[in-house]
Order: sequence, then C-alpha cells, then structure tokens
Amino acid sequence: MKRISVTLIVLISCLAIFSQETIDYLNVGKTKKFGKQKYSLAWSSHPTDYYYIQEWLPKGEAFDNYSQMFTVSLHFSEELTPLIAVQSKAAELDKRGMYDKICNYNIFENGDEYILDFLVSETEDGLVKIVEHDVHHYKQVTSHGKKALQLTFISERSYGDDIMPFLNSLKDRRENVITDLTQMNIKCRVK
Repeated sequence: MKRISVTLIVLISCLAIFSQETIDYLNVGKTKKFGKQKYSLAWSSHPTDYYYIQEWLPKGEAFDNYSQMFTVSLHFSEELTPLIAVQSKAAELDKRGMYDKICNYNIFENGDEYILDFLVSETEDGLVKIVEHDVHHYKQVTSHGKKALQLTFISERSYGDDIMPFLNSLKDRRENVITDLTQMNIKCRVK
C-alpha cells in the first residue's frame, strides 16, 4: 500500500508540473514570427536568479520531432560576453566534429555581437537520422541596469528521407536565415 501511495504522489506531482502554464518571463510575447512561420511559446524556465530561457514551436509540433524552434535566453553576468559565449559554443562544436562528420560552423562578427551558423547531425547504425541547422545571435544587453548576455536562435531540423532536400534548400536559404535573425529586435524585460 505504501508503494502505491508513493507512486500516486509522484504521478500527481508530474501532472502538476506538466500542466503548468508556460510563462513569458522575458516579456517578449507568447507568439513570434520568423520568416513566414508563426511560433507559439511552448516552454520556459527560470532555473536560477540569473538565467531565463524560452522556446517557441510552430503550432502542432513537439520538441521530440520539431522542424523549427525559436529560442531566446538571457544570462545576467558581468563576465560572460558574446565573444566568450561564441568561443565556448565553437569549442563544443570542435569536440563534436570528432564524431559528427556533418558538423561544421562559421562565426561572423558584427561589432560586439556574434553570429554562429552551424550544422550538426545524429546517426544511428551508420545512417544519418537527423540534421540540424542552427543560427545563434549573441549580444550584450542591459536589463534593469544589469549586464546580460542575450542569445537568440533559430533551429531547423530534418529527418530521414527529407534530409537531402533540406540540405539542398539550405544552400539558398542560409543567408536569409542569418539576416532575418540578426535583424530581429527582441528586447527582454524581466520583472
């Protein structure tokens, strides 16, 4: 009986967590438009006093099988600069490139802002199952008089037989994705 009670408590706790409303901590809106695609706020978190993250998905998509995801995060720090953040992510991608043969990236500097454009993949039994293209935009912002690193990014994925058409279309779209992301004027305002 004790085991059933513990299991029931755990299930009720999980249901409460998953039924919570997604909060727009950054006050940037529950919907976003990027290119021609509309996104709805699907997940948000404020795990520490100095870090916020929010993710938007197109209607009907889920995190385990998305085609596109839009993300904004805000990290309050006096030391964390866009340069340090982009170098850290590039180092992570360099390590990944040791086993992910598709992994590659380019870094673009725009004043004190950085854009990281990269491609990664997941394989299973020697076959590429997922290809992901991300564009990260790192910039320094001030919120409530405190310095913060704002990361805005778009992630696009393709699966299985759709990978080659996705990669072929990416050649023509990549520059527009980078331009569209860097021209977005997102201003985070935490409470």
